[in-house]
Amino acid sequence: MQSGITISTELHDAFTRFSSDPSQFCLPVIITGESLTPQTSIPFSGSSTSYEDFFSSLPQLSSVLQPKTPIYLLLRRPTKTTTILVALTYIPSNAPVRPKMLFASTRSTLVRELGTEKFASTVFATEEEEILGRDAWRERDGDLPGAVRREDLMGVKERELEAVRKAEAEARSGTPHRDIGIGGTFGPGSGSGMRVSMPVDEAAKTALRELQDGGLVQLSVDIPTETVKLVDAQSSVDPGSVATHISPSSPRYTFYHYPGSDVVVFVYTCPTGSSIKERMLHASSRRTAITVAENEGLKILKKIEASSSDEITAERLEEEVNPPTNVGASRGFARPRRPGR
Repeated sequence: MQSGITISTELHDAFTRFSSDPSQFCLPVIITGESLTPQTSIPFSGSSTSYEDFFSSLPQLSSVLQPKTPIYLLLRRPTKTTTILVALTYIPSNAPVRPKMLFASTRSTLVRELGTEKFASTVFATEEEEILGRDAWRERDGDLPGAVRREDLMGVKERELEAVRKAEAEARSGTPHRDIGIGGTFGPGSGSGMRVSMPVDEAAKTALRELQDGGLVQLSVDIPTETVKLVDAQSSVDPGSVATHISPSSPRYTFYHYPGSDVVVFVYTCPTGSSIKERMLHASSRRTAITVAENEGLKILKKIEASSSDEITAERLEEEVNPPTNVGASRGFARPRRPGR
C-alpha cells in the first residue's frame, strides 16, 4: 500500500552527496506537502568512522527526534567488517494518527526510489531508545546473548499493516484534545470514537437534515480537499438494497433511516483495498460525520462497521434495529459477524 508521496529532487541530490561522503553519519528526511524532503545532514562526531564511532555519534540524533513527530533517518553504519547504509523509520507510538499512517505507508517508497540495493538494512522504531540506545543496535546486530534480529521478525508489508491497524484502533478508541497536525483536534464527543475537525459541505448537511423514513444519505471524505462531502441521497430504500448503494472500493459513511421506525443507522464501511490515506482520513473523521448528523437533528441510535458493503444485509440491519430478545441490549459499534459463525 502506498500513500502517493514522492521523492523530491532535493532529496535525490542530498542523498547522492550523503552516500558519497563517508564523513556523514545521518541524513534526516521528512514529509513536506506531498513529497519527501531532506534536512541538514549530520556528520560523525569523531574524526574517524569506526564501529565505535557509530555509537558515539548516536546522541546527535536527539537534535532531530521529537516525541510526537515521525521522521526517516538514513544512517551510515560502520559494522565490525564493513560500512552499510540503514533506512530507519521513526514513528513515535504517541504520534498523531495521520502522520503515523503517512510515514508507515511511505517508507517503502523512500527506499525503493533511492535504490533498494543501496540499503543493507531497514529499521522500524517507535521509541527514542530504540534509536539512541547502544543495546538496541547490538540486538539488531545479534551481539546480545540470545538476541533475535528485530527486523527479521516482520516483513515490510507486515510492519506497514501493523502501523495501520494501530492507527485505526487509536482512531476507534479516541484520544481527547490531542493535536492531529491537519488543522483540527481530537476531542470528546457523545459516544466513543475520535473526532477530527474537518470541513463539511452544505449539501451534506442539507441531505442529513432532510433524511426521511426509508431514506439513505452517504458521505465521504474528499481526499484532495480533506472535506466531508455528499456522495449520494436516496429515498425509499429497501433494507435489502442498502449494500448496492455503498461503494465496494472506497470508505463511506452511510446514514439509513430504517423504514417504519425512528431508528437512524450509521454504517461505516472501509474496504481493505482502499488506500492507506483513505482509511486514515475516514477512520479519524468518523466522529465528525456522526456529530454533523446529530447537529442536523438526527438521532444515531445504531452503528455498524464493516470492511465490505456485502456485509450490510437486510438481516444485519434488522438485527441491529430489532435485536432478538435473547441477546439483550444492542451491541453498539460492533463489526458484523463473519460468515459461518
